[in-house]
Amino acid sequence: MSSVDVNKSILVVDDEDINLDLMQGTLEDYYEVECFTRGENCLQRINESPVDLVLLDVDMPGMDGLEVCRRLHDIQPQCPVMFISSKTSNEERLAGYAAGGYDYIAKPCEPQELLAKIKLIIQQQEQRKKLDDRRIELSKAFMNVASGSGEMGVLLQFSVNVFSVKSYLELADLVLRTLQEIGSLSAAVLVCGQQETVSLTNLGSCSPIEEEVLVMLKERGDIYEFNDQVQVNDKYVSVLIKSMPEDEMITDRMKEHIPLLLKIASACAEHLDLSSNLNLDHKVVKTVQNACDELQASERLIKMSLLKFSGDMEGKFQNLQDDVQNLSLTEEKENHLRMTYSSALEQTFNSVQEISEVGKRLGRTISDLKSLL
Repeated sequence: MSSVDVNKSILVVDDEDINLDLMQGTLEDYYEVECFTRGENCLQRINESPVDLVLLDVDMPGMDGLEVCRRLHDIQPQCPVMFISSKTSNEERLAGYAAGGYDYIAKPCEPQELLAKIKLIIQQQEQRKKLDDRRIELSKAFMNVASGSGEMGVLLQFSVNVFSVKSYLELADLVLRTLQEIGSLSAAVLVCGQQETVSLTNLGSCSPIEEEVLVMLKERGDIYEFNDQVQVNDKYVSVLIKSMPEDEMITDRMKEHIPLLLKIASACAEHLDLSSNLNLDHKVVKTVQNACDELQASERLIKMSLLKFSGDMEGKFQNLQDDVQNLSLTEEKENHLRMTYSSALEQTFNSVQEISEVGKRLGRTISDLKSLL
Protein backbone atom coordinates (compact mmCIF):
# COMPACT_ATOMS: atom_id res chain seq x y z
CA MET A 1 0.00 0.00 0.00
CA SER A 2 1.47 3.29 -1.03
CA SER A 3 -1.59 5.56 -1.08
CA VAL A 4 -4.69 6.19 0.98
CA ASP A 5 -7.41 3.59 0.43
CA VAL A 6 -10.38 5.96 0.49
CA ASN A 7 -12.77 2.99 0.34
CA LYS A 8 -11.67 1.70 3.76
CA SER A 9 -12.51 3.65 6.91
CA ILE A 10 -11.15 2.94 10.40
CA LEU A 11 -12.30 4.39 13.72
CA VAL A 12 -9.86 4.53 16.64
CA VAL A 13 -11.22 4.87 20.19
CA ASP A 14 -8.89 5.54 23.15
CA ASP A 15 -9.21 7.88 26.11
CA GLU A 16 -5.53 8.95 25.87
CA ASP A 17 -4.62 11.52 23.21
CA ILE A 18 -1.06 10.24 22.87
CA ASN A 19 -2.33 6.80 21.86
CA LEU A 20 -4.69 8.34 19.30
CA ASP A 21 -1.83 10.39 17.83
CA LEU A 22 0.34 7.27 17.50
CA MET A 23 -2.46 5.29 15.85
CA GLN A 24 -3.34 8.07 13.45
CA GLY A 25 0.31 8.51 12.50
CA THR A 26 0.60 4.81 11.76
CA LEU A 27 -2.64 4.44 9.77
CA GLU A 28 -3.37 7.72 7.99
CA ASP A 29 -1.06 6.95 5.03
CA TYR A 30 -3.11 3.86 4.21
CA TYR A 31 -6.72 4.38 5.36
CA GLU A 32 -9.29 7.03 6.19
CA VAL A 33 -8.93 7.38 9.96
CA GLU A 34 -11.18 9.04 12.56
CA CYS A 35 -10.26 9.22 16.25
CA PHE A 36 -12.48 9.41 19.35
CA THR A 37 -11.75 9.65 23.06
CA ARG A 38 -15.18 8.33 24.11
CA GLY A 39 -17.11 5.25 23.05
CA GLU A 40 -20.39 7.19 22.89
CA ASN A 41 -18.99 9.45 20.16
CA CYS A 42 -17.82 6.41 18.19
CA LEU A 43 -21.32 4.86 18.34
CA GLN A 44 -22.87 8.14 17.19
CA ARG A 45 -20.49 8.18 14.20
CA ILE A 46 -21.37 4.59 13.23
CA ASN A 47 -25.06 5.46 13.42
CA GLU A 48 -24.41 7.93 10.60
CA SER A 49 -22.69 5.47 8.21
CA PRO A 50 -20.95 2.08 8.37
CA VAL A 51 -17.17 1.69 8.70
CA ASP A 52 -14.74 -1.11 7.84
CA LEU A 53 -12.92 -1.56 11.16
CA VAL A 54 -12.87 -0.23 14.73
CA LEU A 55 -9.73 -0.22 16.91
CA LEU A 56 -10.97 -0.10 20.47
CA ASP A 57 -9.36 0.36 23.89
CA VAL A 58 -10.89 -1.73 26.69
CA ASP A 59 -10.27 0.27 29.85
CA MET A 60 -11.97 3.65 29.37
CA PRO A 61 -13.96 5.89 31.72
CA GLY A 62 -17.72 5.81 31.36
CA MET A 63 -18.60 3.19 28.78
CA ASP A 64 -15.76 0.66 28.56
CA GLY A 65 -14.61 -0.97 25.33
CA LEU A 66 -16.52 -4.22 25.88
CA GLU A 67 -19.85 -2.38 26.16
CA VAL A 68 -18.98 -0.18 23.17
CA CYS A 69 -18.31 -3.34 21.13
CA ARG A 70 -21.65 -4.89 22.11
CA ARG A 71 -23.61 -1.75 21.24
CA LEU A 72 -21.62 -1.23 18.06
CA HIS A 73 -22.70 -4.65 16.79
CA ASP A 74 -26.33 -3.76 17.46
CA ILE A 75 -25.82 -0.97 14.91
CA GLN A 76 -23.44 -2.67 12.45
CA PRO A 77 -23.30 -6.44 13.21
CA GLN A 78 -20.61 -7.33 10.65
CA CYS A 79 -18.13 -4.60 11.62
CA PRO A 80 -14.89 -6.18 12.94
CA VAL A 81 -13.52 -4.82 16.22
CA MET A 82 -9.87 -5.14 17.19
CA PHE A 83 -9.24 -4.59 20.90
CA ILE A 84 -5.93 -2.87 21.68
CA SER A 85 -5.38 -3.09 25.41
CA SER A 86 -2.80 -3.49 28.15
CA LYS A 87 -5.12 -6.12 29.70
CA THR A 88 -4.06 -9.37 28.02
CA SER A 89 -4.86 -12.27 30.37
CA ASN A 90 -6.79 -15.28 29.02
CA GLU A 91 -9.93 -14.26 30.89
CA GLU A 92 -9.74 -10.70 29.51
CA ARG A 93 -9.24 -12.05 25.99
CA LEU A 94 -12.22 -14.36 26.52
CA ALA A 95 -14.30 -11.38 27.65
CA GLY A 96 -13.21 -9.52 24.49
CA TYR A 97 -14.29 -12.43 22.33
CA ALA A 98 -17.62 -12.77 24.18
CA ALA A 99 -18.28 -9.07 23.56
CA GLY A 100 -17.84 -9.64 19.82
CA GLY A 101 -14.16 -8.84 19.24
CA TYR A 102 -12.45 -10.02 16.07
CA ASP A 103 -8.87 -9.72 17.34
CA TYR A 104 -7.13 -8.70 20.56
CA ILE A 105 -3.57 -7.32 20.69
CA ALA A 106 -1.47 -5.91 23.49
CA LYS A 107 -0.32 -2.34 24.02
CA PRO A 108 2.06 -1.01 22.95
CA CYS A 109 1.71 -2.59 19.51
CA GLU A 110 4.39 -2.64 16.83
CA PRO A 111 3.26 -0.51 13.82
CA GLN A 112 4.13 -3.06 11.13
CA GLU A 113 2.37 -5.85 13.03
CA LEU A 114 -0.71 -3.63 13.43
CA LEU A 115 -0.77 -2.77 9.71
CA ALA A 116 -0.35 -6.43 8.76
CA LYS A 117 -3.22 -7.50 11.03
CA ILE A 118 -5.49 -4.74 9.72
CA LYS A 119 -4.73 -5.67 6.11
CA LEU A 120 -5.52 -9.33 6.85
CA ILE A 121 -8.80 -8.47 8.63
CA ILE A 122 -9.99 -6.31 5.72
CA GLN A 123 -9.09 -9.03 3.22
CA GLN A 124 -10.94 -11.64 5.29
CA GLN A 125 -14.00 -9.38 5.58
CA GLU A 126 -14.10 -9.00 1.81
CA GLN A 127 -13.82 -12.75 1.43
CA ARG A 128 -16.53 -13.34 4.04
CA LYS A 129 -18.88 -11.02 2.22
CA LYS A 130 -18.47 -13.11 -0.93
CA LEU A 131 -18.87 -16.35 1.00
CA ASP A 132 -21.93 -15.17 2.90
CA ASP A 133 -24.13 -15.19 -0.20
CA ARG A 134 -22.85 -18.64 -1.07
CA ARG A 135 -23.45 -19.84 2.50
CA ILE A 136 -27.08 -18.68 2.39
CA GLU A 137 -27.64 -20.56 -0.86
CA LEU A 138 -25.99 -23.70 0.49
CA SER A 139 -27.92 -23.45 3.74
CA LYS A 140 -31.21 -23.43 1.86
CA ALA A 141 -30.11 -26.42 -0.21
CA PHE A 142 -28.96 -28.36 2.87
CA MET A 143 -32.17 -27.68 4.74
CA ASN A 144 -34.22 -28.93 1.80
CA VAL A 145 -32.23 -32.18 1.79
CA ALA A 146 -32.39 -32.60 5.57
CA SER A 147 -36.09 -31.78 5.95
CA GLY A 148 -37.17 -35.28 4.95
CA SER A 149 -34.60 -37.22 6.93
CA GLY A 150 -34.54 -35.44 10.27
CA GLU A 151 -31.64 -34.78 12.60
CA MET A 152 -30.62 -38.42 13.07
CA GLY A 153 -30.73 -38.91 9.33
CA VAL A 154 -28.25 -36.06 8.96
CA LEU A 155 -25.93 -37.67 11.52
CA LEU A 156 -26.20 -40.98 9.70
CA GLN A 157 -25.33 -39.29 6.42
CA PHE A 158 -22.35 -37.62 8.11
CA SER A 159 -21.07 -41.01 9.32
CA VAL A 160 -21.18 -42.19 5.68
CA ASN A 161 -19.66 -39.06 4.14
CA VAL A 162 -16.79 -39.01 6.63
CA PHE A 163 -15.28 -42.11 4.97
CA SER A 164 -14.47 -40.05 1.87
CA VAL A 165 -12.57 -37.35 3.81
CA LYS A 166 -8.90 -37.07 2.82
CA SER A 167 -7.64 -34.14 4.95
CA TYR A 168 -8.24 -32.23 8.19
CA LEU A 169 -9.58 -29.27 6.20
CA GLU A 170 -12.16 -31.46 4.45
CA LEU A 171 -13.17 -32.88 7.83
CA ALA A 172 -13.61 -29.38 9.34
CA ASP A 173 -15.71 -28.31 6.35
CA LEU A 174 -17.88 -31.44 6.58
CA VAL A 175 -18.49 -30.85 10.32
CA LEU A 176 -19.55 -27.25 9.65
CA ARG A 177 -21.87 -28.24 6.80
CA THR A 178 -23.45 -30.95 8.96
CA LEU A 179 -24.05 -28.48 11.80
CA GLN A 180 -25.78 -26.24 9.27
CA GLU A 181 -27.95 -29.14 8.12
CA ILE A 182 -28.78 -30.42 11.58
CA GLY A 183 -29.84 -27.12 13.11
CA SER A 184 -28.71 -24.11 11.03
CA LEU A 185 -25.89 -23.69 13.55
CA SER A 186 -23.21 -21.08 12.93
CA ALA A 187 -19.96 -22.44 14.34
CA ALA A 188 -16.17 -22.51 14.40
CA VAL A 189 -14.36 -25.84 14.36
CA LEU A 190 -10.84 -26.84 15.47
CA VAL A 191 -9.22 -30.08 14.27
CA CYS A 192 -5.98 -30.99 16.10
CA GLY A 193 -4.22 -33.81 14.25
CA GLN A 194 -0.68 -35.14 14.43
CA GLN A 195 0.31 -33.45 11.17
CA GLU A 196 -1.28 -30.02 11.65
CA THR A 197 -4.02 -28.01 13.37
CA VAL A 198 -6.89 -26.61 11.26
CA SER A 199 -9.52 -24.04 12.27
CA LEU A 200 -12.48 -22.97 10.15
CA THR A 201 -15.85 -21.20 10.30
CA ASN A 202 -18.89 -21.18 8.03
CA LEU A 203 -17.52 -17.99 6.48
CA GLY A 204 -13.91 -19.08 5.98
CA SER A 205 -10.87 -18.65 8.24
CA CYS A 206 -11.29 -18.15 11.98
CA SER A 207 -10.47 -14.70 13.31
CA PRO A 208 -7.30 -14.65 15.47
CA ILE A 209 -9.19 -14.25 18.74
CA GLU A 210 -11.70 -16.92 17.69
CA GLU A 211 -8.89 -19.42 17.21
CA GLU A 212 -7.42 -18.43 20.58
CA VAL A 213 -10.76 -19.09 22.28
CA LEU A 214 -11.13 -22.49 20.59
CA VAL A 215 -7.70 -23.56 21.85
CA MET A 216 -8.26 -21.98 25.30
CA LEU A 217 -11.57 -23.81 25.87
CA LYS A 218 -10.42 -27.15 24.49
CA GLU A 219 -9.39 -28.36 27.95
CA ARG A 220 -12.49 -27.12 29.82
CA GLY A 221 -14.59 -30.27 29.64
CA ASP A 222 -16.79 -31.96 27.05
CA ILE A 223 -19.29 -29.07 27.00
CA TYR A 224 -18.39 -25.54 28.12
CA GLU A 225 -21.01 -22.79 28.10
CA PHE A 226 -20.46 -19.03 28.35
CA ASN A 227 -23.02 -16.34 27.59
CA ASP A 228 -25.18 -17.84 24.81
CA GLN A 229 -22.27 -19.73 23.24
CA VAL A 230 -21.27 -23.36 23.72
CA GLN A 231 -18.02 -25.19 23.00
CA VAL A 232 -18.16 -28.96 22.62
CA ASN A 233 -14.85 -30.87 22.80
CA ASP A 234 -13.72 -34.32 21.81
CA LYS A 235 -10.23 -35.82 21.59
CA TYR A 236 -9.23 -34.36 18.21
CA VAL A 237 -12.12 -32.06 17.27
CA SER A 238 -13.72 -29.07 19.04
CA VAL A 239 -16.70 -26.99 17.94
CA LEU A 240 -17.69 -23.53 19.17
CA ILE A 241 -21.42 -22.94 18.59
CA LYS A 242 -21.88 -19.18 18.32
CA SER A 243 -25.61 -19.15 19.01
CA MET A 244 -27.71 -22.10 20.16
CA PRO A 245 -31.41 -22.30 19.19
CA GLU A 246 -33.81 -20.37 21.42
CA ASP A 247 -36.08 -23.40 21.75
CA GLU A 248 -34.83 -25.24 24.85
CA MET A 249 -35.92 -28.67 23.57
CA ILE A 250 -33.99 -28.19 20.32
CA THR A 251 -30.96 -26.98 22.28
CA ASP A 252 -31.07 -30.12 24.44
CA ARG A 253 -31.19 -32.31 21.34
CA MET A 254 -28.23 -30.42 19.86
CA LYS A 255 -26.25 -31.09 23.03
CA GLU A 256 -26.86 -34.80 22.46
CA HIS A 257 -26.23 -34.78 18.72
CA ILE A 258 -23.07 -32.65 18.61
CA PRO A 259 -20.95 -34.86 20.95
CA LEU A 260 -21.91 -37.88 18.82
CA LEU A 261 -20.98 -35.93 15.69
CA LEU A 262 -17.58 -35.04 17.20
CA LYS A 263 -16.87 -38.63 18.27
CA ILE A 264 -17.29 -39.70 14.65
CA ALA A 265 -15.18 -36.72 13.49
CA SER A 266 -12.43 -37.55 16.02
CA ALA A 267 -12.34 -41.14 14.80
CA CYS A 268 -11.91 -39.80 11.28
CA ALA A 269 -9.04 -37.52 12.40
CA GLU A 270 -7.37 -40.47 14.12
CA HIS A 271 -7.75 -42.52 10.93
CA LEU A 272 -6.14 -39.70 8.91
CA ASP A 273 -3.20 -39.68 11.36
CA LEU A 274 -2.86 -43.48 11.13
CA SER A 275 -2.96 -43.42 7.32
CA SER A 276 -0.29 -40.73 7.28
CA ASN A 277 1.91 -42.77 9.63
CA LEU A 278 1.44 -45.90 7.53
CA ASN A 279 2.49 -44.02 4.41
CA LEU A 280 5.56 -42.77 6.25
CA ASP A 281 6.35 -46.29 7.51
CA HIS A 282 6.06 -47.62 3.96
CA LYS A 283 8.57 -45.03 2.74
CA VAL A 284 10.97 -45.97 5.56
CA VAL A 285 10.67 -49.68 4.72
CA LYS A 286 11.32 -48.96 1.04
CA THR A 287 14.37 -46.86 1.90
CA VAL A 288 15.80 -49.59 4.18
CA GLN A 289 15.15 -52.23 1.53
CA ASN A 290 17.00 -50.20 -1.10
CA ALA A 291 19.88 -49.63 1.33
CA CYS A 292 20.09 -53.39 2.00
CA ASP A 293 20.25 -54.11 -1.71
CA GLU A 294 23.02 -51.57 -2.24
CA LEU A 295 25.02 -52.81 0.77
CA GLN A 296 24.64 -56.44 -0.29
CA ALA A 297 25.93 -55.62 -3.76
CA SER A 298 28.90 -53.80 -2.17
CA GLU A 299 29.61 -56.82 0.08
CA ARG A 300 29.72 -59.17 -2.93
CA LEU A 301 32.02 -56.79 -4.80
CA ILE A 302 34.43 -56.60 -1.83
CA LYS A 303 34.61 -60.42 -1.57
CA MET A 304 35.24 -60.85 -5.30
CA SER A 305 37.89 -58.11 -5.31
CA LEU A 306 39.70 -59.65 -2.31
CA LEU A 307 39.78 -63.13 -3.89
CA LYS A 308 41.14 -61.74 -7.15
CA PHE A 309 43.70 -59.56 -5.33
CA SER A 310 44.93 -62.48 -3.18
CA GLY A 311 45.34 -64.73 -6.21
CA ASP A 312 47.17 -62.04 -8.16
CA MET A 313 49.57 -61.34 -5.26
CA GLU A 314 50.44 -65.02 -4.77
CA GLY A 315 51.15 -65.36 -8.46
CA LYS A 316 53.33 -62.26 -8.56
CA PHE A 317 55.32 -63.43 -5.50
CA GLN A 318 55.97 -66.81 -7.12
CA ASN A 319 57.16 -65.06 -10.29
CA LEU A 320 59.40 -62.85 -8.16
CA GLN A 321 61.02 -65.92 -6.56
CA ASP A 322 61.69 -67.39 -9.99
CA ASP A 323 63.19 -64.10 -11.19
CA VAL A 324 65.51 -63.82 -8.15
CA GLN A 325 67.13 -67.18 -8.97
CA ASN A 326 68.12 -65.80 -12.39
CA LEU A 327 69.78 -62.62 -11.05
CA SER A 328 73.04 -64.32 -9.96
CA LEU A 329 72.95 -62.59 -6.57
CA THR A 330 75.01 -63.66 -3.59
CA GLU A 331 73.16 -65.88 -1.17
CA GLU A 332 73.08 -63.07 1.40
CA LYS A 333 71.50 -60.56 -1.04
CA GLU A 334 69.10 -63.17 -2.36
CA ASN A 335 67.89 -63.98 1.18
CA HIS A 336 67.58 -60.26 2.00
CA LEU A 337 65.48 -59.65 -1.12
CA ARG A 338 63.24 -62.62 -0.37
CA MET A 339 62.72 -61.44 3.23
CA THR A 340 61.85 -57.92 2.02
CA TYR A 341 59.23 -59.17 -0.45
CA SER A 342 57.94 -61.73 2.05
CA SER A 343 57.43 -58.96 4.64
CA ALA A 344 55.63 -56.78 2.06
CA LEU A 345 53.40 -59.70 1.08
CA GLU A 346 52.57 -60.41 4.72
CA GLN A 347 51.58 -56.76 5.28
CA THR A 348 49.46 -56.91 2.14
CA PHE A 349 47.62 -60.01 3.32
CA ASN A 350 47.08 -58.44 6.74
CA SER A 351 45.40 -55.50 4.97
CA VAL A 352 43.34 -57.97 2.95
CA GLN A 353 42.26 -59.64 6.20
CA GLU A 354 41.21 -56.30 7.68
CA ILE A 355 39.16 -55.51 4.59
CA SER A 356 37.60 -58.97 4.85
CA GLU A 357 36.55 -58.18 8.45
CA VAL A 358 34.94 -54.96 7.19
CA GLY A 359 33.01 -57.05 4.69
CA LYS A 360 31.83 -59.39 7.46
CA ARG A 361 30.66 -56.47 9.59
CA LEU A 362 28.86 -55.11 6.54
CA GLY A 363 27.13 -58.47 6.18
CA ARG A 364 26.01 -58.39 9.82
CA THR A 365 24.68 -54.84 9.36
CA ILE A 366 22.68 -56.02 6.34
CA SER A 367 21.19 -58.87 8.41
CA ASP A 368 20.24 -56.45 11.18
CA LEU A 369 18.54 -54.10 8.72
CA LYS A 370 16.62 -56.94 7.09
CA SER A 371 15.37 -58.08 10.50
CA LEU A 372 13.59 -54.71 10.81
CA LEU A 373 11.60 -55.22 7.60
